[in-house]
Amino acid sequence: MKTLYFDEIENWNEPTVLVLGYFDGLHRGHQALFAEAKKLAAVLNLKIAVLTFPEKPTLIFQKFEPDMLLKLTSDKKREELFAENGVDYLIFKDFTSCFAKQTAEEFSKNVLDKFLPKVVITGFDHKTGSDMTQLKGNDQYKVVVVPEVSDEKGKISSTRIRELVKTGDIASANALLGYPYEITGIVVHGFARGRTIGYPTANLAIKDFIHIPSPGVYTVDVLLQGERQRGFASIGYNETFNGKEKTVEIHIFDKDLDLYGEKLTVLWLDKIRDMIKFESVDALIAQMKEDEKKARQYQEK
Repeated sequence: MKTLYFDEIENWNEPTVLVLGYFDGLHRGHQALFAEAKKLAAVLNLKIAVLTFPEKPTLIFQKFEPDMLLKLTSDKKREELFAENGVDYLIFKDFTSCFAKQTAEEFSKNVLDKFLPKVVITGFDHKTGSDMTQLKGNDQYKVVVVPEVSDEKGKISSTRIRELVKTGDIASANALLGYPYEITGIVVHGFARGRTIGYPTANLAIKDFIHIPSPGVYTVDVLLQGERQRGFASIGYNETFNGKEKTVEIHIFDKDLDLYGEKLTVLWLDKIRDMIKFESVDALIAQMKEDEKKARQYQEK
């Protein structure tokens, strides 16, 4: 897959199946668009291009709040997901006020036509241009609108998944994503309390603007040195030790490694329990043994 930037492209001479959208999380609903793109690209012998944005378009329409920068996937993971879904050309365009002022007709002429699309694929709720209309085909390209993907609780959407992550319902979020929610961080020095109670932890510093699950203890898998290892993670404030700062700590089963400076990718599988303030360290250790048992026995569905 080639990653390109719209404003740097001078010449384009390859007809495409062009997919439009922001795709935060590239969940099962989004994946339906790319399944359709792959089917059409195979029949028409075309490459698949996606035109998307590095940040959410809502940034230019609403009063800024820091949480608006948070995503369901890191930039690196998002690119990996595009590649896994068959994209040949990933094209980024900054979503600016000037860009947003284009009508659907102007957008088609100034943006879409540049990529010689034979087919343009959008989701059922995708609106185009300042006039917010459903994109229409023309003599150059056909528009394919992929219908809503839903489950028994309704439409599969990034908004719904964000709420599940924020409330800690990781198993449900994963079911909608179609893959385990993941976070990558750098192992930094913490208080080293875990080592003193038999559960050494890797304290993660998260650099990406990623939604962090709610405080609690979770079953996780960790991608470490090319292998996937089971463990559990705690997100919280170490209330038993009167902690004040929110931490993300990972214990990897059957490993006692010096990991400072390493990048760890954590796959969040399921929530075990909420955070509890224990009356004693012994009570905490007893509970952690129960947490470990649940995490070891957990089977992905």
